[in-house]
Amino acid sequence: MKKMSFMFVAVGVVSTVALEAQTFPTDDPVIQEMWKEGMEEGSQAYNLAQVLMDSIGPRLTGTSGYVQAAEWLESLYNAWGVDVERHEYGTWRGWERGITHVDLLEPRVRTLNATMMAWSPGTEGVVEAEVLALPELSSEADLEAWLPQVAGKVVAISFPEPSCRAPESWEGQATQVSYQRFLQERETAERSWTQSLLLAAGMDRGGARGAEAVVARRLEDAGAVAVLRALWSDGWGADKIFDASTERVATIHLSCED
Repeated sequence: MKKMSFMFVAVGVVSTVALEAQTFPTDDPVIQEMWKEGMEEGSQAYNLAQVLMDSIGPRLTGTSGYVQAAEWLESLYNAWGVDVERHEYGTWRGWERGITHVDLLEPRVRTLNATMMAWSPGTEGVVEAEVLALPELSSEADLEAWLPQVAGKVVAISFPEPSCRAPESWEGQATQVSYQRFLQERETAERSWTQSLLLAAGMDRGGARGAEAVVARRLEDAGAVAVLRALWSDGWGADKIFDASTERVATIHLSCED
């Protein structure tokens, strides 16, 4: 037992020394005091983040959250004895995300994990419609020929992920052969999908997100009642949610799992 205890303590000491060496690459006392003030004794990061992220929440430009955050920051600086002035810069449209509720009705009933993308128009009530998936297209002419089908429909336009398992889960539970095959097949499929979007949007360069914005506006003009988009971050329940490109119909972000 003594030997095991000694080995444990020795490993702990080695780890601590290595951490100290990484944390303080210099013996400069000024830098060490800066670290102590910012990371140990005087840091306000947690308290400030709690107010901004939890109490105030989203602070999109032109929203009440943005105004509330600016007023809070101004009062905080004044309390700290810091002179501050707030200046108006430009005119911004306001937007607030309201309730988003999306249900799958067929082939089974299920409530989906979805939210409106920033600046998206609302639906002005309940909308029930069939969902179409954008096919792979090879030109703007192909998109033009397909557009008559979208009137009155909800259209999904993002890359259909073959799996929503995080990469580390695949790597840890699959064989190396199947894991590498999965990565290669997904990369090939995503590259093909992005190329299809670019061709349909009439773009010779760029990424899927920009092409989706162009295609979404074409769908809106063709009479689609909503657009579904998704941008997974390769993690469990982790998505990137950006702004909508439509001006009259809702653009809704759907989670990878749905």
